[in-house]
Amino acid sequence: MKRFKTRHSQTALDLSAPASDALVKNRKNAWIQLAGHPGAFAPAGPSTIWKRRINFKDSTETRAYEMLMKDSAHDIVPEFFREVEYNGEYFIEIEDLLQHFINPNIMDIKIGKRTFMESEVKNPVLRKDLYEKMVKLCPGAPTPEEREQQAITKLRYMQFREEESSTAEYGFRIEALRVSGESPTTNLKKVKTMAQIENVLCKFIKNQDSVRWKFHSRLKQIKEKFESSSFLMSHQIIGSSILFMFDEMGNTGAWMIDFSKTVPLPQGKTLTHRDDWALGNGEDGYLYGVDSLIKIFENLECSKSDSRNIHAPNNQHDG
Repeated sequence: MKRFKTRHSQTALDLSAPASDALVKNRKNAWIQLAGHPGAFAPAGPSTIWKRRINFKDSTETRAYEMLMKDSAHDIVPEFFREVEYNGEYFIEIEDLLQHFINPNIMDIKIGKRTFMESEVKNPVLRKDLYEKMVKLCPGAPTPEEREQQAITKLRYMQFREEESSTAEYGFRIEALRVSGESPTTNLKKVKTMAQIENVLCKFIKNQDSVRWKFHSRLKQIKEKFESSSFLMSHQIIGSSILFMFDEMGNTGAWMIDFSKTVPLPQGKTLTHRDDWALGNGEDGYLYGVDSLIKIFENLECSKSDSRNIHAPNNQHDG
């Protein structure tokens, strides 16, 4: 799959503020809408977007992109141009991947068996609020001991949430998608079983075998680039997604995005990115998730006559 060339040299780097209202109004912005972070993105130039830094003091994503631009994995991520300060806020200016497509179909899949930072779950305090959240989502989830305590730890809650989706078993979950001509579908976090995953993927690729094999090939390339990347193999990759796009003109592409929780490993430590996680070992299951997706795309069978509809799975549970 070829790498598209950007046109940033024309105007993007000359801009000191987000694009004018006229440009925003006429701009293809399906990715920005799909991303699900209101106010986090803004069109910048003809081929770039601005992504706002969520935590004012945290430059983790900027550093990740700067290092990735010098890494062998630079062509499986959006091109990074610069960090920008504007009206007291910080943004990164990156390639607008939509520029390569005409009215594209877009899908965001969060990769990894762990979607939280180790620092988020070190506190062993039992929390009543998280127990109540768990019961609301799945009344049958708590153990007898948890029912007696009426409280759970943050780690227990986070792992419970991962087990509610395909994250725990397959190492990825489908976050959102937009089929060309339709409204975005974002209620997919409970897509969990293989049948549900296949249903969503067939709907997304519109049952097209040619698209399936192109994504299969691109995923294998992402896996190979990841495994040979000194940057990716030396970092925990948490909360990162692969963004898939294709259009009716035959253009397809997939890129790793979102590096705000990409943190370096301690000196001398290594990861497989496939092994199970235990507190302190740093494993994220990223490559495990990519392996799963490759296998699914390889074996995916979509009926040409099947006009599949995406439905969020029923929230009822067996307990």
